[in-house]
Amino acid sequence: MGADTGSIFGASPEARARAICDASTVDVQPLAVRRWPIVVCAAVWVIVVASIIAAVLLERRLHEVGRGDLALPAVVIGVYVAAIMSSGAVGTALAVRRAVHPVGWSFVALATFLAAGLSLDLYARYGAVARPGSLPGADATAHFLDPIFLAFFASVAVVLHLTPTGRPLSPRWGRAARATVATAGLAYVGGVLSDRPIDPPFSEIENPLAVSALGDLFVVVREIGSMLTAVGLLVGAASLVVRFRRSTGADRQQLLWLVLAAAPLPLFVVIAFAFRNANNEVPLLLATGGWIVLVPVATGLSIGRYHLFDVDRILSRTFTYTLLSAVVVVIYASVVVLTGEALSGRAGSSTIAAVLGTFAAMSMVAPARRAIQSALDRRFNRRRFDALGVVGQHLRSPAAGRTIDDVLRQALGDPTLRVAYWVEDRSQWVSSDGWTARPAPETVEVRRGLVPVARLSFDESRVTRQITEAVAALALAELDNARLRAAISFQLVEVHESRARIATAQMAERRRIERNLHDGAQQRLLALGFELKAAQLNGDPKRLEAAVAIGLEQAHAALNELRDLANGLHPSVLSDGGLAAALDDLAGRTPGLLMVRCSEERFPPDVEAAAWFVICEAVSNAFKHAAPSMVTVEVDEDEGWLTVEVRDDGSGGANPAGTGLQGIRDRGEAAGGCLKVESSPSAGTTVRLRLPCGQ
Repeated sequence: MGADTGSIFGASPEARARAICDASTVDVQPLAVRRWPIVVCAAVWVIVVASIIAAVLLERRLHEVGRGDLALPAVVIGVYVAAIMSSGAVGTALAVRRAVHPVGWSFVALATFLAAGLSLDLYARYGAVARPGSLPGADATAHFLDPIFLAFFASVAVVLHLTPTGRPLSPRWGRAARATVATAGLAYVGGVLSDRPIDPPFSEIENPLAVSALGDLFVVVREIGSMLTAVGLLVGAASLVVRFRRSTGADRQQLLWLVLAAAPLPLFVVIAFAFRNANNEVPLLLATGGWIVLVPVATGLSIGRYHLFDVDRILSRTFTYTLLSAVVVVIYASVVVLTGEALSGRAGSSTIAAVLGTFAAMSMVAPARRAIQSALDRRFNRRRFDALGVVGQHLRSPAAGRTIDDVLRQALGDPTLRVAYWVEDRSQWVSSDGWTARPAPETVEVRRGLVPVARLSFDESRVTRQITEAVAALALAELDNARLRAAISFQLVEVHESRARIATAQMAERRRIERNLHDGAQQRLLALGFELKAAQLNGDPKRLEAAVAIGLEQAHAALNELRDLANGLHPSVLSDGGLAAALDDLAGRTPGLLMVRCSEERFPPDVEAAAWFVICEAVSNAFKHAAPSMVTVEVDEDEGWLTVEVRDDGSGGANPAGTGLQGIRDRGEAAGGCLKVESSPSAGTTVRLRLPCGQ
């Protein structure tokens, strides 16, 4: 966390801003990737709950020893708990969902400080005032906690500077944020090391940490640092207002929630300092706690207002953890009181009561959280709750013949919803039945790690993006299975289409041969027959001799045409000399520069024929459409696979779905191979075919 927090005050890369703010996709990471934020937040909540329990026990001890006057008023406890729950719940939601966003961790730290401060304050009241010397380090704890409000001020100032993007408005504002943190740290050190009396009820407690020789200096450092920290807090609010004024449209609406909470911040600061100087603790805590409660909720709404989070979900989680904490405290207190009454007068009764209370409270956490969360989810966003319920029911007990596409349409109430699945090896989107799909630009994309799984195209007038994202995330595993089935269906569709194209190409080739025979050799032979017949009927020996000479010439020409036609079907040089000889012959007949690299090794006839026709078509397409200065043909064999590569340095821009390249692909796949086409204006076009050659 330290490294991330250190970098956020400077000029952050655009990639970091996009990583924090981009929510156009539902990036569903594996659980292992998100485990560390969950573990950290769980540890924080253990500290928070333990601190609250410790505070309850210390409050009870103060009353038992007759020092109820030292106990904190109920309203102060309420403000503390509200501030802890507000900061902790919002911080946990942000940290788990966006671990790189520093604001979430700022709130997690703030909740930890507040919870620890509550229990340590009561620890000092009991150990330093009610029963002096009964608890170790109680005097130092009192002086250690006195300037802790500076940490609260600095934390909120940082949040105001970094919301909602996770980076300050500019490097200048970043320096202001750093200065606020630095002055708060100096003021805190000055407060801890000064020998000045602190606020009641600790005004008579001497500071064991004081440096008496520099006492006056530390007092000045604390006072000046406290004022500068307060100014820094106001500067943070000013940076938020400036960011709000510079933003437009959705960005401005995104900041509206926090601006509304930050607007009365100067009043809170003035009230806090006024009552602190007047040693009036309750108004001080109410004023300080007021904005500590409001700012996390408003920040969560600002960050989550547009696509980063569901506002309803943040509110639901906040209320869930607040109510859960209240339930845990009530259960613990009830068990402790009842057990204490039952075991009154026995040795160790308080310890037994505390252990039983802790066990009872912890055993109820999981079922209470599920019950509260379910009730609040149904209350805050009934449609989202019902949609997730439909998908969850299908995942638990899928109905035969019902696809995940149908389930999503029912869950979202959108009959127009379409799901496109990503076929990675073809880099193509397809429908569930294998046909090519073209998702609309405005879709929800589901990923597993960095690999796309599916895109959901939906009608925004029927269902919101947030609900669609939540449902898609829940159905990720089933969508991934559907993607695999769609890839198989896509291959079957390709086979069907390829067979249809091959049959069509064969028919067209037959008609071309018929036309060439009719227009070429057939016409020459017919003309030759008529000429010889006319000479025979005429009877003139000279004319007959001339007709025979012309007939020989026409017969030779017809023979050449028939040979060329036969070579087009299957050249004799390919059968006699193999692929290398046929390519040498092709290089001699090609109108442009053709470089060939091919071994003399022979391959099965069907493999050589497939490779030959693919090479001929690719070379012909290159010289016909790309105007290259050179075309290179390379043929290699490796571990039973024949690799054919045709490269040109032409204009590029070849369309893999075009008629010529599609015919090449069909011929290669019919021979059991696979073909890949790469084309760009700067690098020309490369056609690469791999064929099983059984070597």
